[in-house]
Amino acid sequence: MRNSKVLILGLATLCIGAVFAFVYMKLTSVRLWSTNQGEVRSASSNEIMVMRTPGGLLEVSRIYATEICDTKFVYEVLGFEIGETVPRIRVPAVYRYQIELAPEWKVVRTGEVFTVVAPKVKPSLPVAVDLARMEKEASGTWLLLPFTEDEALDDLERQITVKLGEKAFLPAYIQMQREHARKTVMEFVKKWLITQVQWELAAQPQIRVLFEDEQVGSIDTVISLADLPH
Repeated sequence: MRNSKVLILGLATLCIGAVFAFVYMKLTSVRLWSTNQGEVRSASSNEIMVMRTPGGLLEVSRIYATEICDTKFVYEVLGFEIGETVPRIRVPAVYRYQIELAPEWKVVRTGEVFTVVAPKVKPSLPVAVDLARMEKEASGTWLLLPFTEDEALDDLERQITVKLGEKAFLPAYIQMQREHARKTVMEFVKKWLITQVQWELAAQPQIRVLFEDEQVGSIDTVISLADLPH
């Protein structure tokens, strides 16, 4: 008997919800006013902090991707599941990767090959997103969508920054950009390496760039950037 009453109460709740949803959709379809947006303004901030990056940073690569984030909200009444809302956001993102310009770089010459060991690549956070091209949609129980869609999408949007930050550290993303980063570091290193006597004495000098998180073996020779001509 108790279960029957709970079931009847749940059905009554759904029916009332359906009526409200119908009325809500009818009212929102009739616009009794118009809106004219003014210029978007941004006042001067009184919370600006400027900090120096010791040694500096070198941006070595970028990954452009259209990311899709989604989640699911399940709703219950008196312990009974009555439906769900599935928000989904599609947004263009730019992952930027950089290395720290350490005061010392490890370089070793083997024949005509100069091997340089650079600091490992790290993502620059937060990941940049193009808000103007962000697309939002929600699916799920039609009865619940008019009441839950906006809140669910807003909640998902607030979590995008953290989620993309986690993806930036994924081994697949790090590996995807590695060869592009290697070429950038090679170009950077060559500008000061060609000023060294050892480079001039090599008949056909070549540069080999490795990162700290790669297997590099034992590197003994250390050249300080501060001691090199600019």
